[in-house]
Amino acid sequence: MSVDRNSVPSSEAADANRLADALADTLEAIEWLERFERPYLLARYQASLGELEVRLLGLKVEHRAYRSRVELGQARLRRGEPLSSLALATIERAVASEVLAWQALEADHTRVLADSQRHPGGRQPLDPARVTRCRSAWRRLARHLHPEIRPDEPLADRYWGKVDDAYRDMDADLLDALAPFIEREVATVLRPFQTGAEARLRNLLDVRRKRLSRMGTQAPFCWADDLEDPEWIAEKQATLAAEIEAESDALATLVLEFAGMSATAVK
Repeated sequence: MSVDRNSVPSSEAADANRLADALADTLEAIEWLERFERPYLLARYQASLGELEVRLLGLKVEHRAYRSRVELGQARLRRGEPLSSLALATIERAVASEVLAWQALEADHTRVLADSQRHPGGRQPLDPARVTRCRSAWRRLARHLHPEIRPDEPLADRYWGKVDDAYRDMDADLLDALAPFIEREVATVLRPFQTGAEARLRNLLDVRRKRLSRMGTQAPFCWADDLEDPEWIAEKQATLAAEIEAESDALATLVLEFAGMSATAVK
């Protein structure tokens, strides 16, 4: 009787299967956070604080521009060079190139705010039973079809996209219909884990668990509890309002200083 050189002992195969189950659970938890929690939390954060943050960033861009104008003008004066019209034009060119990156950042924040306003206040309520069905089905099928768990598996090319799309749409009925059909085919076609799969799955599980742990400490996921706290939101709003006022005062001072310098420009 021939022996498959790539086959693994039953104990190693059992370990690989357990690791595949754990990895499917971890991957689904990451998917849930990225696909559903991230846009929801960002929308809620932007609804409460986004406009203030964009205003503050806009003032910082202007502040940076005028500070550069003043510093470049003062440097010329210290060198004994007059502030001619040509010198002022040179300063404007230097400031424009420096501020481009800040303006790009401001535009990005404005885009995020606009995107979040498409989800006012958050998301449509999801039926908990439907969510449970979808998440459970995704995990069941991920252990057989997910590219990270089963790389180069032909069945994944045929079915995984449909499973992932149904999960994205929270289509529990479609997933319930797909699951037994796919699992029947898996039972007859899917290859067993090969030698070395246990170590690969263990390493990958460690990497993905660390990522999941980090996500909980990073924005926007670390805001989940805070966004339920009106006092936290009010405190953040007050802080941003105070920063906006201080930035406005500092900008006004620089605008007046540069206007005074420009008034002495030699034609």
